[in-house]
Amino acid sequence: MANNKILKDALGVNFTTKTTETAGVNTSHVNVDTLPITPSNIDNKFREAFESYTPGTKWTQVLGSGDIIQLDGNTAAASYLVISKNPLVANESSIETIDVWDMPFDAAVGLSLSQRTSGQEFSVELVSNETPIAPSADLTISSIQQTTTTLTVTTTTNHNLKIGMRIGIRDCVDSRMNYPSIVVATTPTPTQFTVTAGPNGTISSVTAGPFASGFVYFRSALGFAPNGTSMILENTSVTQASFYVRSESGDVLPSGTIAGNHSSTIGTTASVQPVNALGAYAFQPTNEYRLTQFIDAIQWTDSGIDSILAASNRLKRTQVVPDIAYNYKFRIRAVNQPSFSRPVAQIVSAVKSGTTTATITTDVAHGLTTADFVNVYGIRDQAATSFPNLLVATAVASIVSPTVFTVVIGTSGTVTSYGGYVAKVNGGTLMSANGGLAIVAQSVARTSNIVTLVGNVTWTGALIGDYVNVVGLRDNSTGATIGIDGAYRVRDIATTNLVLEPIGSTPTGSDITSTNCGGGVIKRTDIRISYVRAMNFERQRVEMLERPNGDISKSTSVQINNTPSVSVTTLPALIAGTANIGIVGLQSPISVADVASAAITTTATVAAITPSAGIAYQVNIPVTVVSGTNPTIDVRIEESDDGGTNWFTVYDFPRITATGIYRSPFIPTSGNRVRYVQTIAGTSPSFTRSINRLQANYPALPVRQLVDRSIVLTTLNSTTPVLLTRDCGNAAQLIINVGAITTTAPQIQMEGSDDFGATFYAIGSPLTAVASSTVQVTVTGINAGAMRARVSTAGVGVTAGYVMIKAHD
Repeated sequence: MANNKILKDALGVNFTTKTTETAGVNTSHVNVDTLPITPSNIDNKFREAFESYTPGTKWTQVLGSGDIIQLDGNTAAASYLVISKNPLVANESSIETIDVWDMPFDAAVGLSLSQRTSGQEFSVELVSNETPIAPSADLTISSIQQTTTTLTVTTTTNHNLKIGMRIGIRDCVDSRMNYPSIVVATTPTPTQFTVTAGPNGTISSVTAGPFASGFVYFRSALGFAPNGTSMILENTSVTQASFYVRSESGDVLPSGTIAGNHSSTIGTTASVQPVNALGAYAFQPTNEYRLTQFIDAIQWTDSGIDSILAASNRLKRTQVVPDIAYNYKFRIRAVNQPSFSRPVAQIVSAVKSGTTTATITTDVAHGLTTADFVNVYGIRDQAATSFPNLLVATAVASIVSPTVFTVVIGTSGTVTSYGGYVAKVNGGTLMSANGGLAIVAQSVARTSNIVTLVGNVTWTGALIGDYVNVVGLRDNSTGATIGIDGAYRVRDIATTNLVLEPIGSTPTGSDITSTNCGGGVIKRTDIRISYVRAMNFERQRVEMLERPNGDISKSTSVQINNTPSVSVTTLPALIAGTANIGIVGLQSPISVADVASAAITTTATVAAITPSAGIAYQVNIPVTVVSGTNPTIDVRIEESDDGGTNWFTVYDFPRITATGIYRSPFIPTSGNRVRYVQTIAGTSPSFTRSINRLQANYPALPVRQLVDRSIVLTTLNSTTPVLLTRDCGNAAQLIINVGAITTTAPQIQMEGSDDFGATFYAIGSPLTAVASSTVQVTVTGINAGAMRARVSTAGVGVTAGYVMIKAHD
């Protein structure tokens, strides 16, 4: 209470304290009923610039086998923590803050990746500091088969899967079905489910199986945290990520397509390399990714580094929000999924005996079967295409022993070569998509632990400062390992020379003179974290002061960040007899030439046009030349309210047969696209015409007009097309034009509908046509959603003209 007394004395107000028990923690709250609101500045919760890094101080880390976590960057103010993934094993590494903080907070991270690969996941997470949810055990598969792009899996026990869950398949006898990252599409039975897609979209088309082999594993979206949210970089696109949120150990809610690809668009994760020079390591992020975790929502955004442009919203969730009762920590997890494509063995030797089939001997048991598909990289003999890099998924031809298999590769010949590696292609993902460089080492030298690889062509695919793995570097005369396989940082690239310096646990040693060899290089996936920041903020409900008309001193300030283009025209009266209708700042009408003056000889429809301004428009058609025998042109205005997919009639012009200028009334804009249907008839007809649209903010009265010449006046119940007339005033008009009538005059019934044309009702009484005349009937007090005309009494000996329907005030 001492602190309360100090606060009371300082503020000069009375208050009481209230003690509550929340989540097992005794807390005292100030009763602020009489306290004034005191805004405060944003408080820093956590800040890390990675100028130094010592596990156990601000961060804890878990280091997977062969992974590297270390500081890097030495110029252009670049300082970043690298989490570099071992391309040879399935594993997981992570870092997380020791500090935790409560909601609400705003967290930002500047990061980039050296590449995006399939089967590797980098998760940026804000998760609760609770005991994790127990992970589920892998499921044994009793049957797995695939028909084109549908994978069907049956498990030996109930799978308990739900649509949208993140899974993978491992150890299937057919490696094409070892999908590292997929999503449950359907669950038809307790032991069966199907898959059609994953973070890289629709799975590869394969028809094979069924096989009784393999396991289903689970891919955690939040590292099994009961509360939190994550942004996971899990596919090969630098501009996509999947977002997830969980509350109180419930289901994880993903972004994207629930039963397929969870990816959403983000700002690129590609790195910026401001300096490209020997020994200069200066990668910088392109974008900052930000999470704002409110009490009642979470929102992910991103924006360009050092940019003044507005941030882009990527995901907002209000239906599922992490629990406010817990504290939260920042974590990055870097995962190689069990089925990501990777080398299974180094190549000791490759031998051909007059055929295209190579016998490959490996340094360890390769574990392959004849149902597996492989890539082969780095065999030295490239010049004669005896052993070119096998860049497409190729089936294993035969298994000779645990360390010997055969595969068809290159041209036929009798030749032996050495070095390189064989990689199992899982789920259709090639090594070229997982960092495998297509350049083959031809010689190697080491001087003062700086290694220089000479490639068969210019080195591409890596940058100075990238981390790589040298794999299968073997002497070209004996096949013996040279002993320098491991992880390196690219120090320099000079055409065919790749200069490397060892990192991590890569062996160092005495100098090596230039030695002919074979071998491959795999680019490691590095996530580079430049900074992490977390801040708290206050949310206050503020009552705005009343602002009497003209009292600028009490207005709310608004900062305009763009320069709008506004034209103001004073209109003394928009409608005759109306001096002031409460509309100000209207633009003068703008004429748009939708169709330039030209001759038209056949029926044509103008492509969809997007109106650029105005709330109404008038269409005028100047016709300057007409030729042919009995030429006619019928022009219909149509609009679309779904971007041009579906169209509806707005206004039919009366038939045009001669030169002149023809105008529609002003028509309110009700769609977002407009087009013109021009129907030409006659013998050798030609009309030179243009079509202009006058856009205006004129408050036009609703009007619709349909002219139909296809209704059969001699057939009972023949009808015109349906005209959409909703909100077109309260008058409906039917007009009939005919020529001669020899026996019986037709009668036409005007009909309305309010259920989109499913059923119709009569509007007024039938209208009887009059020979060689035009007659009409107008019915007021009608506002039907749709209208049509129907022949209620069939005519006999009728020369048809047209039937017109209008709806207007």
